[in-house]
Amino acid sequence: MNPEDSRRWLELAVEVPREAEEAAADILRGYAPRGVAIEAAGESVVVRAWLPDGADIARERRAARRALASLPATLRTRWLREEDWAEDWKAFFPVLHISRRLVICPAWRSYRPQRSEAVIRLDPGMAFGTGQHPTTLMCLQALEETVQPGADVLDLGAGSGVLALAAARLGAASVLALDNDPQAVHAARDNVRLNDLEAIVRVEEGTLESALGPFDVIAANISPSVIVELAEATAAALKPGGVLIAGGFSGERAGAVAAALTAAGLVVERTLSDGDWRTHVARRG
Repeated sequence: MNPEDSRRWLELAVEVPREAEEAAADILRGYAPRGVAIEAAGESVVVRAWLPDGADIARERRAARRALASLPATLRTRWLREEDWAEDWKAFFPVLHISRRLVICPAWRSYRPQRSEAVIRLDPGMAFGTGQHPTTLMCLQALEETVQPGADVLDLGAGSGVLALAAARLGAASVLALDNDPQAVHAARDNVRLNDLEAIVRVEEGTLESALGPFDVIAANISPSVIVELAEATAAALKPGGVLIAGGFSGERAGAVAAALTAAGLVVERTLSDGDWRTHVARRG
């Protein structure tokens, strides 16, 4: 392939056991500006990432291979043209039935919803959050069980905006989607428009300090270190009786996250599990 024909992407496809999914995805996210796709493959999973061609591509490929060497991983690589990549990754994003009510439909697919279904149309663009990852799935399920009509909701670290959109579809009166990544903000705003939810969902670039609460529900599908760091501020941003849905961490980190939430005055009412991933649902007294 002539590199001048079009921009190229190097696909890294890593097959690992389910218990190594988190580690493989975290490694590849460090090299992939457009995130990763995770595909179930029997007892294992395939984590895919795409690296743009450039002067450092050979070094990045070697670095990724070295970083993956500690895992029971099988790595495959292939080159894709920009136009092929744009279609190829979409094949790993099907219509997702999150529950009896919530459905995520990719923007490029057609779907006829049932009367009781709340459909979220989504184009993740360059942002994290397609609804496929276990942490996102658990947060969506917790939102469905928590959000009441008329609620004020904060999606902290919104990514593609999928949790904010779900909250709106579930009856929230107002939703603030916050992210400090301009690309995520752009993607989330596009998805709000795609779903005609501009009257309910507001997307802003910023951090928790810039959020004007208090909120009935806060969804934070972010890194465990950030959840721990922001535990007190998050608790303060909740209304009395408000609920924090905190996801994005492994079973190994669940205890430390729960301890930080408890120290901040929250009561961890339950913990959702999916493989090695955990999500805490905590309430302010």
